[in-house]
Amino acid sequence: MPDEFIIEPEGDPADRDRDARHLAKWLDEDLRGSNRTRMNGPGEGELGGAADAVIVLAGTGRLGRPFCTWLSERAKSRRITLRISATHKEDTLDVDVRGRADVEALRSRIMRMLDEA
Repeated sequence: MPDEFIIEPEGDPADRDRDARHLAKWLDEDLRGSNRTRMNGPGEGELGGAADAVIVLAGTGRLGRPFCTWLSERAKSRRITLRISATHKEDTLDVDVRGRADVEALRSRIMRMLDEA
């Protein structure tokens, strides 16, 4: 299995689904299809599955800049909480931002995590 980054939004199922799908679409513009959403099966009484994570192949390009831009944009309107992990190194980063200032405070840690494959 190739090395991957896994970005898992937290919160209620609707927020996780919305954030994972939005991030995957955002990253597609920069990474040209090297990412995918991980889907949960439908819950009882539901018709379709919900996205709960975005998986990005390591080494397909710099991920830090597009991710930080996405995070800054999303944090303008609401709190964003997520976990970033990597299959190729034992490292995770928990991110909890309420606005642009929080993203800026975490920027160097995020860039180091995502761009040092």
